[in-house]
Amino acid sequence: MDDKSKRYRTEILKILRDSGKPLGSTKITELLSVSGIETNERTVRFHLQKLDDDGMTRKISKRVGREITPAGLSELEGVNILGRLGFIVSKIDGLSYNMGFDPVKREGLIVLNVSLIPVEQFETALEEILMAFRAGLGMGRLALLRGPGEKIGNMIVPSDMVGFGTVCSVTLNGLLLKEGIPVASRYGSLLRMEGGRPVCFTELVDYLGTTLDPLEMFLRAGMTSVGKAARGQSGVVGASFREIPIVAGGRLEAVRRKLDILGLSGILAVGKPNQPLLNVSVDEGMIGMAVVGGLNPVAAAHEAGVDTINAALHCLAPYEALEGFENLRTRFRNLVK
Repeated sequence: MDDKSKRYRTEILKILRDSGKPLGSTKITELLSVSGIETNERTVRFHLQKLDDDGMTRKISKRVGREITPAGLSELEGVNILGRLGFIVSKIDGLSYNMGFDPVKREGLIVLNVSLIPVEQFETALEEILMAFRAGLGMGRLALLRGPGEKIGNMIVPSDMVGFGTVCSVTLNGLLLKEGIPVASRYGSLLRMEGGRPVCFTELVDYLGTTLDPLEMFLRAGMTSVGKAARGQSGVVGASFREIPIVAGGRLEAVRRKLDILGLSGILAVGKPNQPLLNVSVDEGMIGMAVVGGLNPVAAAHEAGVDTINAALHCLAPYEALEGFENLRTRFRNLVK
């Protein structure tokens, strides 16, 4: 079996596993685009038949579609784990290097997370999303909203969904790199907030030791409490831990001011040279940074019972296509008129 067919099979199995219910080829084809796989229903049906033959999936009916079997779940657990270790770090470095954003002209590409939210649930989601942004728990103040049939990144939004793009914290890496400040992405993490202030990291996942985006994983596992944090209570939010060289520390504050003007601020805390930050140690010659997770507003909606499908580090998108989060309600109402 060639690598392309293996990827199709793996992604189809992931979609069926994460859905928790049977799906037909039309819906699977739509959701494959979230993973950056552009294909057609005929190809998907071909691979589904092969998965049926191998006992990985089971056809419920032509109308209902297929579900994943225990054999399919076992297949996912063992699929190319060692080969994909370090993939997240490579993706972070590749996206930040290829951003091509000009902060002076305020144009160019930044890194975007993409979430799909059912149209009928988006009003509920919006209340939580706006609260998280107002509390400074999103990556900056900008977002992107697309309706059914519209394109977001390389994905066409499914007919019953809204496509919601949030600025990924990896955008910070690219902006700092442009200013001559190299960044080491160490951990995807959970950060405890109390009274709107960061207190300590509670969970750390080394980017080099995972095959999944940690923040996406924490969200799916229900480990966040962004809604509580946004209301000033004690809560746990998605964050990441990064390091910069001590020699670049003097320039960081000026960069932070630029980020705030651009609506892309997301640095929650900066440590002292060679000193731990919020109970996490740094390498010699480095300064630690706690950076807010771009998916936090979506996590708040997820906590409120809203169904979400999320793809962190999804694509590069034009900065100028984004708008302030304050405009999201008006934008949504115009989409569903």
